[in-house]
Amino acid sequence: MDDSTASPSTPRQYANFRSAASTNWRVKDDSPRVEQQQSRSRTNTPRQQNGGGGGSPYTGGAAEDAVPGTRLYVGNLLYTAQKTDIENLFAEHGFTVAGVSISTDPFTGRNPSYCFVDLDSPEEAQRAIAELNGVDVLGRVLKVSPGVAKRGSASGGQNGTGSVGRETRTKTYERGYARDVREERSGDYKPTFDRWSRTDASSHWQAPQNEGRRLYVGGLPRIEPQAALDEEIQVLFSTTDVTPSAVSKLISPHPSKASEPGNHYYCFVDVPRAEDVDVVIEQLAGKEGSWGGPLRVSRARGGDRKVTREQGLNAGGGERRSAGPGTWRRRDDQDQQQQVSSE
Repeated sequence: MDDSTASPSTPRQYANFRSAASTNWRVKDDSPRVEQQQSRSRTNTPRQQNGGGGGSPYTGGAAEDAVPGTRLYVGNLLYTAQKTDIENLFAEHGFTVAGVSISTDPFTGRNPSYCFVDLDSPEEAQRAIAELNGVDVLGRVLKVSPGVAKRGSASGGQNGTGSVGRETRTKTYERGYARDVREERSGDYKPTFDRWSRTDASSHWQAPQNEGRRLYVGGLPRIEPQAALDEEIQVLFSTTDVTPSAVSKLISPHPSKASEPGNHYYCFVDVPRAEDVDVVIEQLAGKEGSWGGPLRVSRARGGDRKVTREQGLNAGGGERRSAGPGTWRRRDDQDQQQQVSSE
């Protein structure tokens, strides 16, 4: 587009609307607090993940059978930390881990900066809080506390898996101006890749791209939350003979696209076989989406160098380099060592 003919109006901005999509924001409430009954269980209560690929950190695996008081919240994690890193941390300090619930993005390898750890007994959980809260992990100070579920969360269908209460928000620019659409969806929904219960996220970091099983899907409006995007891709693929195996998060377009008409958000989709890519392109490229704009579908180009670098992988694949012993230490111990070395 020639800059001399560009519209003088201010280009629309593609901002990060994560705060609008999350229920994890607190509003200060100065009303008096009433003491809760001791008999009320506040731990290990199922909750629904707000669109982060579906699933819940309170369901599946050892979490369902965990003894009350044995679950820990471990926060302020490095985004690149994996389940093995958490297990190494606790093992290094003499703890036996019964289970680790962590959400891992199959495309970026990142976690949401927290996880849940189940130990053998409430006494061990209290000891872990005393010993590990404040441990420094490559510059990040861990927060270790009892794994308490949020009050007000229900066990059925709050923007995650389930059949009720799934609000979707779509902002489309197809007609040259922003148009917001809010919709309440019903019916069963299961995530394409449940990031809380699946343990094979690392199998998507490089293999689908190297094997030609990854698709670029563009021309998308801004769809929130993540579960809504995942469900939209499932609906689109239902018209083909191919079932997606993983759907990435929605990616904002480059700022240079902000002044151009149309929808420019996009995502990546992994499919089971390399030959499925051509089938999907033939059947979905140019097809009109439910928002009224055409889809752009093609083979994903290049590899994700970020996940290769952050997870310590070789360009051609291979095992991840995990954090070794001594990586985890208390911040005050580290400060003392730095002080000694400087004297």
